[in-house]
Amino acid sequence: MKITDQIHFFPWMDMRVNNGNTIFVDGPVKVLIDPGHAQTWPLVERQMSAQGLDTGHVDLVIATHGHPDHFEAAASFPPPTRIAMHPDEERYIAEIGPAFYQAMGLRAPEVRVDLHLQEGDLKLGDTEWLVIHAPGHSPGSICLYQPQDKVLITGDVVFAMGVGRTDFPGGSGDLLKRSIRNLSALEVDVLLPGHGQAVRGAAEVKQNFAFIEQAYFPML
Repeated sequence: MKITDQIHFFPWMDMRVNNGNTIFVDGPVKVLIDPGHAQTWPLVERQMSAQGLDTGHVDLVIATHGHPDHFEAAASFPPPTRIAMHPDEERYIAEIGPAFYQAMGLRAPEVRVDLHLQEGDLKLGDTEWLVIHAPGHSPGSICLYQPQDKVLITGDVVFAMGVGRTDFPGGSGDLLKRSIRNLSALEVDVLLPGHGQAVRGAAEVKQNFAFIEQAYFPML
């Protein structure tokens, strides 16, 4: 699904297999956000190729967080592709990754992290982005905001009519609420979550944040 001239959104719709959504930024710097599971990446790759996107040329893979349904396939991208995540998430995966992945019947991927994404501005070619540290689902979860087109990529922090779970190791309901409140202050026309469909339209995004605060915050 083409969101802007550069941003393409590939929601995972097969309910038989859990996998995160994937986003591709087809600009001067080719960026793949959350490639997903290793076993499902070939399916996502075919979807991208069908849209005329060159999956053989990826400059940067960004993980919104290190859970396997978002990050495992990062191991499929050798140098010169660079791998990026928040430093808190790199530490988190190093500490709990082997046991966490094993509990899901997987082996933690051996992935080098080439670039730490801290809170603040990120320039990708000719486009300015904002990295937002948004813990709660995991300690180093990040969201990415592109102010020019008012696009917000939320990983597993916010969904359409839902929020990320907090019962995994490193989860925190209080931190998740704080992160969601920070995100709700942004001007957003398109919200691209880590699972499920996009939320499109400024009014719809605001309504989504309001629903989450009313329905989910009391349970977090």
